[in-house]
Amino acid sequence: MHYTLSKSMPLALLLLMAVLAGLAHAAESDGQITVWRRGEQPSIQGSAQNYTGSVRVDEQWKTEAPARLAGETLTFEPSARTAWHDNPGGQSVIITSGRGYFQEENGPIEIASAGDVVTFPPKVRHWFGAAPNTGMSAMVVATAIDGKSVNWREKVTDAQYATAAPGNFGGKQSRHLAINRSGSLASGKANPKNFTGEARVDSLFSATKESDTYGAYVTFEPCSRTDWHSHPMGQTLIVTSGRGYVQRQGGPLHEIRQGDIAWTPADVVHWHGAAPETAMTHLALSERVQGKAVTWGANVTDKEYGAVNPNIMPVRYQKIALISAFTANGDADRLKGVLVEALEAGLTVNEVKEVLIHTYAYAGFPRALNGINTFIAVMDEREKQGIKDVVGPEARTVTTDKNKYEYGHDTLAKLRDPSFQPGPAGSLKLPAQRPRYETFAPTIEVFLKGHLFADIFIRDVLDYRSREIATVGVLFNLPGANAQFRSHTGLAMTQGFSENQMKDLFTVMGSYLGRERGDNALMVLQQAVDAQKK
Repeated sequence: MHYTLSKSMPLALLLLMAVLAGLAHAAESDGQITVWRRGEQPSIQGSAQNYTGSVRVDEQWKTEAPARLAGETLTFEPSARTAWHDNPGGQSVIITSGRGYFQEENGPIEIASAGDVVTFPPKVRHWFGAAPNTGMSAMVVATAIDGKSVNWREKVTDAQYATAAPGNFGGKQSRHLAINRSGSLASGKANPKNFTGEARVDSLFSATKESDTYGAYVTFEPCSRTDWHSHPMGQTLIVTSGRGYVQRQGGPLHEIRQGDIAWTPADVVHWHGAAPETAMTHLALSERVQGKAVTWGANVTDKEYGAVNPNIMPVRYQKIALISAFTANGDADRLKGVLVEALEAGLTVNEVKEVLIHTYAYAGFPRALNGINTFIAVMDEREKQGIKDVVGPEARTVTTDKNKYEYGHDTLAKLRDPSFQPGPAGSLKLPAQRPRYETFAPTIEVFLKGHLFADIFIRDVLDYRSREIATVGVLFNLPGANAQFRSHTGLAMTQGFSENQMKDLFTVMGSYLGRERGDNALMVLQQAVDAQKK
């Protein structure tokens, strides 16, 4: 992902860029399933052109044709609201916290709260926003028609907003707007014909004659999962709690956690469900085609599900770490073998390139360039053998109004705490107590934040989890860097890897790189675990 600055770009233009240039991060893709990771997209402030008051836009996502859905998370401060607008294919607003006001043209102002879902049919002019004394956050889903999902109109005046008090509309009722109150729709056990284990489905909104879009929360108990299935218009999953997995037939396993968004294209056979030791709830969104929503297949067997082991580091991450390690020590012959293993394990060509690019920040340009040249030789050999590897997405462009130092500071804060919410541009305040190196050699601090954690980490071909594993791979094989090795091992666990997974990774790496390096890594891991307990 490339970095550009925007000081005053209106949200309408930003959203257009999101569609055309792919603002939403393609954080992890196997050529079919794409996973956007929580907290890895820059927050965008809603523009004064389309919003009144302070509105933050997060976690934008979109689908691929023939699907037409796109969404984002909006956070409104008290009294903030959208302008009047309509959606060619309709819009659903899933309120996750707070309380808000909703109004269709010529209708009363309706009040909805956390857990409620407000639906506007296609082409109905409306607005919505937070109540005067309470903020509101909501996941917003819209259906595009001919590539367009919204038509913005004039702003909602203060006078119009001021009428938003119960009783001001003389008993008038909304003609089109519909509110499904929390807990008012069907909730029940998932059909055992299509699920293994205990799962519950809580409907949020259903397809209608005006819109084929539907959504529901699905809660999986540990080890429960769907059968193999596909959707004629694809499916979007937004994880709201817990940890689980999604996998296409013949593809690699993707771990998904709270805040992650997974997209599976139309007619791709896949399954999803909870991890063995943890329940998971996700929002499932899709569209019908001629009344059909899903095609069910065979059960996901215990043997197939058995590959989900919480104590084992997934093969994808093992190969990322080994690529970094052999790039760091310059062992081209061993690197060739690992590069082939990585491609066959499901990494795309661009993901492998990105791992090699990432290593230069920790192992230096000479080693990284030699690694890239080794990969070129591997690709040439595979092409001669008629092997066609999945290229995968390129890095995309991020538009942000923050300078690189601020952006890099936010990135590091997210690595340390995935729940971190960055402030607006210009709000960064440096602490009084800072590491000695920052004041002794301030230029290295600028390079660290502005280049490593902005220019490099902003590139979305790899997500934060993959980048931390790539970093750990270099440091595993870099004598004299245990302080940094310990720090990044801790960051990898903060990003969701368990102690047992890291132990498994270091054991596997030790089998490739020798007992001395493996024993050192296990010692560093114990230090990182002890530090997190303090």
